[in-house]
Amino acid sequence: FITYMNKKSKPISKIDDDAKSLIIEALEGKVTGGFDLDSIYKINGTYYVLEFLKCDTVRPNDSHPNRYWFKNQQKFISLWEITDKLDGMLFLVNYEDSREQFKVIKVLEMTRSRISKEDTRIWSFDEFKKWFQSLNERSIES
Repeated sequence: FITYMNKKSKPISKIDDDAKSLIIEALEGKVTGGFDLDSIYKINGTYYVLEFLKCDTVRPNDSHPNRYWFKNQQKFISLWEITDKLDGMLFLVNYEDSREQFKVIKVLEMTRSRISKEDTRIWSFDEFKKWFQSLNERSIES
């Protein structure tokens, strides 16, 4: 539950996957026109939109959304449009189960066919964790 006085929210847990399970059950295997947003933070009036991209076949440092644009084009374009409407910043986070590699892509420009300008950081888990916790703390404090 959100406490608006101190801008804190409950910790994220496995229970938060229940809504996703409900959507899957209600659609009965049909293709969806929607997608879920992973995280949105507001810091000093600026929205930070984060999408986590799990890498299964290619390591995060070698993967890039442009490699599989054809598969997820509408998702990336929609994320960019939402971010633009919020006058925010879009971060795509490539990660893997091992937590060994993290590639964080700050999208600066996007066309209908690709990410055309970006700022990319290659991090270890500890580096990613430090950045992510800082982002979270700044959103609580602002």
